[in-house]
Amino acid sequence: MNNISLVFTAHQPNRLIPYDFFKIGEHAFYEDDALNAKVLSAVAERCYFPANRLMKQLIELSDGKFRLGLAVSGVILEQATYHRPDLIESFKELADTGCVDFLAMPYYTSLASIFSPKEFEEQIREHQELIQKLFGVRSDVLMNTGMLYSNSIAAQAETMGFAGIIADGNPNMMEQYQQNELCQAPGVHHTVTICRNRELSNDLAVYRTNPSWSEYPLSPIKFAEWLTYQPGQVTTLAMDYETLGERQSDATGVFEFWRSMINHCLDLGNRFMTPSEVANEIKPIGHCNCTQEMTCSTYGTLSHWMDNVMQSEAQRKIYQLEADVKAANDPDLTHVWRKLQSADHFHYMQKENSFTPYASAFDAYIYYMNALSDLQIRVKEMQNHK
Repeated sequence: MNNISLVFTAHQPNRLIPYDFFKIGEHAFYEDDALNAKVLSAVAERCYFPANRLMKQLIELSDGKFRLGLAVSGVILEQATYHRPDLIESFKELADTGCVDFLAMPYYTSLASIFSPKEFEEQIREHQELIQKLFGVRSDVLMNTGMLYSNSIAAQAETMGFAGIIADGNPNMMEQYQQNELCQAPGVHHTVTICRNRELSNDLAVYRTNPSWSEYPLSPIKFAEWLTYQPGQVTTLAMDYETLGERQSDATGVFEFWRSMINHCLDLGNRFMTPSEVANEIKPIGHCNCTQEMTCSTYGTLSHWMDNVMQSEAQRKIYQLEADVKAANDPDLTHVWRKLQSADHFHYMQKENSFTPYASAFDAYIYYMNALSDLQIRVKEMQNHK
């Protein structure tokens, strides 16, 4: 028997229109609303609705023994409010079961934890308020963008009152890391670090449908047995919610795999725990030291967002605006500025990116920088009117 904690992240970015030079100063709306709505609806039908139905069924059929965590970004909830309010209702049905932990996260899936700790905290508080408003729940656990983690981020999570923070279990990036064990960052006394089991999570999210994988085709019963006999305090599996039905289509048998695997885990006597339950009920066994920022990316680094000059320049300019934007004290302007902080914008500026809506990384950079130039003009105009 084992403790298992399952966490999914749901997010859809606000993609930009082809914002050319001639729109600067003339066109103050930067987002491709039609494309964002189209993508959200398509992914909702293939992934979010069937996945939510499956999770709700598993909770009900197990009398609440099946439990999980969901990290749902403020950005996707905002899109759903405008374009698919039925998706909000679907998530609310899960919240009403009392068996789903809606984790705290930066509302805009930003990199603010690196550039501005104050802004990072404000975005987390904004996200908590939205989750409370929509679903009437509050989590004791924080999940940063891309599981971005370091000693200093863990320390800030403690200052903010979180009982736990989720990190990627990467022995190459974290000293004294022990798989499936809870730990604490140096100098942190009340907030536990919950480490994702990197290997098992990737088995489900990446390798399950890969014919060249040595374990292909993976049986749900076999995977359930792997989980059952894992050593340690708790096995945490974390991945994008889009794995179910979007990255792995219904034709791959993804929903039946998860249904069978979870039921078999329960039959074997395993206990499913929400991240908040893990943080509050399991004591850490020691310390883990992570002096540099770590993520759940392939290499565990920030390379998705900080790998080239275009990304660095865009990040430098957006965060340089913080003082002026906040001095303007205009909620709409602040909201626009924060939406431009989403890490997706910088990821699109990377050449090898299968998720980009743009023809090239350079196009992503140009559209972003032109939109940012227009935002700078709007900020200056507000300053001049004061």
